Amino acid sequence: MCRPKRRSTSSSTRYARRCISPGPSVRLVPNGNDRPGKALEAARDVVKQLVTIDAALLTFGISFVQNISKSRGPTGWIDIATIALLVSLLFGVVTLFSIVSETNASDGTINAGLLRGSLVVSMAAFVAAAGCIGWYVLQAPKPLPS
Repeated sequence: MCRPKRRSTSSSTRYARRCISPGPSVRLVPNGNDRPGKALEAARDVVKQLVTIDAALLTFGISFVQNISKSRGPTGWIDIATIALLVSLLFGVVTLFSIVSETNASDGTINAGLLRGSLVVSMAAFVAAAGCIGWYVLQAPKPLPS
C-alpha cells in the first residue's frame, strides 16, 4: 500500500508522489525467475526482425522485377527466392501469433509445438531465399565493357 506524502504550499495542498498499481501487462513472478518469458521475448524480437527483412527484400525484388526479367541471368533462382520469402513471411506471422498466445498462457513456453515448428520453417525459408539470391548474383552474366 502506498501513502502519498503531503506538502503544504501557500495556495493548496499537493501530493508529492502518486501511487500507481501495476496494470494487467505486468506479470509478477514469485521467485523472479522468468526464463520462459525472456525466451519468448527474445524469439519475438528475432521473428520481428526476420519479418521486417523479408518484407524489405520482397519490396526490393518487386521494385526491380522488370530489370531482373530482362536480364540474361538465371531468373528461376529469383522466382524460388520470392516464393521462399513469401513462405518465410507467412510463417513468421504465424510464429508471432503463437508467441502472443504462449505469452498469455499461464505455462507458456518456447517449446510449444506450433511455435517451434513455424519458427524453424520461417528461418529455413529465409536461409533458402538468401541462398537463392546469392546464387543468382554469382551466376548472373557480367555486363560487357562499353
